[in-house]
Amino acid sequence: MTKEAFLQNVTEQIRCVRARDGIARELSDHITDQAAAYEEAGEAHEEAVNRAVQEMGDPVEVGVELDRIHRPQIDYKLIGMAFLFHIAGFFLIWLMGDFSNNPQYIGRQCVVLLLSFGVMAGMYFLDYSFLARYAYGIGIFVTAALLISNLFSLREGRVSGMMPGYLYVPVFAGILYRLRNRGYRALLWAMGMQFVIAYLALTLSGLAAANIYLMCTVLLVIAVAKGWFSVRRKAAVAAMTGALMLLPLVLAFLKISVFGNGYRAHRLLAWLDPERDAAGAGYVYQWLRQEWGMVRWIGAADNAPLLGESLIGGPFFTEPFILLQLICRYGILAGAALTAAFAAVVVRAFQIAKRQKNQLGFMLSVASFMVILLNCLEGILINTGYFPVSSLQFPFVTYSACTGMTYAALIGLLLSIYRNERIVTEDTFPRPTWRLTVKWEKR
Repeated sequence: MTKEAFLQNVTEQIRCVRARDGIARELSDHITDQAAAYEEAGEAHEEAVNRAVQEMGDPVEVGVELDRIHRPQIDYKLIGMAFLFHIAGFFLIWLMGDFSNNPQYIGRQCVVLLLSFGVMAGMYFLDYSFLARYAYGIGIFVTAALLISNLFSLREGRVSGMMPGYLYVPVFAGILYRLRNRGYRALLWAMGMQFVIAYLALTLSGLAAANIYLMCTVLLVIAVAKGWFSVRRKAAVAAMTGALMLLPLVLAFLKISVFGNGYRAHRLLAWLDPERDAAGAGYVYQWLRQEWGMVRWIGAADNAPLLGESLIGGPFFTEPFILLQLICRYGILAGAALTAAFAAVVVRAFQIAKRQKNQLGFMLSVASFMVILLNCLEGILINTGYFPVSSLQFPFVTYSACTGMTYAALIGLLLSIYRNERIVTEDTFPRPTWRLTVKWEKR
């Protein structure tokens, strides 16, 4: 049997179309290497190739075994958690929100829930490698979504609709992947793109911009450490880390102390010492201390949280404090259950990232993991008063459609990475085209 016939018989047994080329290429390389070894031992070229093919075994059996390995896989754990937590979050919002006086919010939350499921399913069935092929175009799309989200948020009287900006993090991972195997110029370009992304985020939210910049820095350091750029790794990591961390600190200091109007510095001082402005910016931190002093392990606190009534009003703006509101109404154990749900998703995201052998899959899963981890961690710290108050929103328990769809996209991306873990290889990333197709595969 010829080499071409062997490869054709093998790939015909593999039902996943996208896995065929990579498997055929790998088998072909193995046969070529083995045949070269036989040629060095004195055999003729054709005899060496035929012998190498025969040693591969029966092509049908080989193909069936490879088909069993290289097929889409389903992460039932993360799917189950996402489904249950979204449903639980819907009912939690129902319990915490004043839906009796605002019944229109029930229908709205149903739409948000359905949209989140739709986005998550769409990302799941997409080949995640499109984030590398179309990284710049997707970055423009995220920018447009960010601006539209913020516009609608302002119209509804809410805080800045900043959550879609966190999608810049996996987009930046895709940009880094496209810059692989290049030198210092590509590294400088990546750093420049990082500053552009941070600036776009800074126009809407300082905290989100800092978070996005930090996560992009981590991704860039990982890329350099893994040898994605043709540079001296240790020296590049040291110089780049120093520059990327020192420059923002200098700019932030100048913005707050020299060129700013004192607003951000005032908020920071109010967090450090709430008594300095007890009737102004420090009021919310005093309120937090008061509420935490009244909570119980089980059952409602002596004084239910009054933030939505006395500070701002309306159900939307109280969202950053939904963990504390839950604890004040139902006890510390209820808050611990919600925190455990967040931790379960974070741990599962970490497990998916840890097991990735494909470099793009690893970077994208790390990006999604960091966004979920950082937002959950900061949200908990905000609710306990150990972090300055911001408009940050938790996964699953959100009134915002943009926030729900952003987290759904990140979870869907993790599901897609896990699904294609044994299919997508380093050789399955063609040059960018202007056509994006979705293929349904037989299993």
